[in-house]
Amino acid sequence: MTEIQTFNLQEKKVDDDSINSNERDLFEYDQENNSSNDLSSDDKSYSDDDLTIVEGSDYALGRKVHLINNALDEIGFTWYHAQLFCIAGFGYSVDSQMAMIQSAVKTYVDYQMKGGGYPVATEIYFGGLILGSILFGFGADLIGRKLAFNSSLLLSATFGFFTGGTSSYAMYSIFMFLSTVSAGGNLATDVAVFMEYLPSKYQYLNTSMAAWWGVGQTIASLISWAFIPNNSCSSAENCHSSINRGWRYCWYTNSGIVMGAALIRLFVLQLDETPKFLVSTGRDKEAYETIMKISRKYNRPCSLTLEQLLECGEIEPTYYDPKKYTTFKNALKELWKTTLVNIKILFSKKVVIRSTILIMFSWLFIGISYSVFYNFLYIYIASHGGSTGSTPYLVYRNSTIANFVGIFGPILGGYLILIPKVGRRGTMIFGSLAGMAILFGYTTVRTPSGDAGFGAATYFFINIYYACLYAYTPEVFPTKARTTGVALCLVADRISSAFAPVTYWYGEKSGSSVPIWVCGAIIGCLSIFAFFMPFEPGKGKRSV
Repeated sequence: MTEIQTFNLQEKKVDDDSINSNERDLFEYDQENNSSNDLSSDDKSYSDDDLTIVEGSDYALGRKVHLINNALDEIGFTWYHAQLFCIAGFGYSVDSQMAMIQSAVKTYVDYQMKGGGYPVATEIYFGGLILGSILFGFGADLIGRKLAFNSSLLLSATFGFFTGGTSSYAMYSIFMFLSTVSAGGNLATDVAVFMEYLPSKYQYLNTSMAAWWGVGQTIASLISWAFIPNNSCSSAENCHSSINRGWRYCWYTNSGIVMGAALIRLFVLQLDETPKFLVSTGRDKEAYETIMKISRKYNRPCSLTLEQLLECGEIEPTYYDPKKYTTFKNALKELWKTTLVNIKILFSKKVVIRSTILIMFSWLFIGISYSVFYNFLYIYIASHGGSTGSTPYLVYRNSTIANFVGIFGPILGGYLILIPKVGRRGTMIFGSLAGMAILFGYTTVRTPSGDAGFGAATYFFINIYYACLYAYTPEVFPTKARTTGVALCLVADRISSAFAPVTYWYGEKSGSSVPIWVCGAIIGCLSIFAFFMPFEPGKGKRSV
């Protein structure tokens, strides 16, 4: 008996003492639905294939999602999905590129405009990520995935060009913040969009898609390696723009790459709104037409009919409908009301509450440990007699090697989740424990070659965990509140990451090894969270 098995009251009598806490929640859920819906056995069987428990009490929506999953499975994997894998995956790439570029140019921007002191721009960067996660993440559940998906990269690239052309620290911080807001919101929608189109047989690609995270880091490292060493000041003394243009070239080049991806999204892929979002907002006809469009374009069979969707009944009217509101004030009021409803959905049942809390704490812990470690590590090594690279060339070379190796962590993660006895939770446990061991070992590094080796291993194993967590998070969140849930997780991650500059600032003076060991221990604790997560979508269960 699995944790996510539901029980048919008309067919089974369950001994109360034999039900664990998770199964009891699922039992109560089915009891509520059976008592309020006079359905045949076949009608109720949809919950045997899908994680519909997370949809709360909206039984009609659960049935519609089941039909859409059947239709997507019948159509199978197409060239459209392959394109979406690359274009949505590039959203991962942009998020990591922004982090790496900002980190790489920070010192040289300070040399030219600020002269040193507390890393204010880094805190502003995290502030942009937090705001972007809220605006785009919540917005994607309110007004649709398509708008957030198509606009985020375009806005990020546009403001990125302006960032590279600034001549004061204040203007640099403002435009970097605006660019980061857009990039930060992008990540909340990418994996949700891809997952809501993906046939269940290929759900492992949700995890493997995080390989694009490593691609983005590698791109950013190569850009920095190309421009920083030979086009930058060595100190804040006499650091004029004419001899310190490397950081500008980094922003221009990165923004150009992001703009290229944004234009591909707009003019090549031409994404339609996802069918699952459409049915969650009462637009069954549009959802049906979107699925049939893919079926006709790639000559794939699809037996879904509009009548089948309509026969499922009306969903609960808890979604935002802009057509109902004629004034801006009323629209804002309804947006706020609907957002609160979506948040409540994430805490609607005991088992769902448990899942939501464990996932959010996982994001909180990985955010603070990952960011603090990489900001503090080189300070610790230098203070204990080591040198991981006395020149910018060696620093960026090692970074490029490590990030390139990190690409293959999510690929291995995608394979591991297919192993029945491992699954998503087992993969996260393995990734977190292996990452902890490597991080502890990293404290022994004293040479450039050691830095390159341990850096590559660290990125590889931690990216296994990161990739699986990124994919698992939207898989187990309800359809109506999917990107809201992802947004809350990203906010938790980025609030905790904002403590990295504080550690950097004080760690630079103390050189203590305590932050490194604490971060390693926190990453190890993630395995405990993964062990107690209640859902395992891959074991005969399709995500909603």
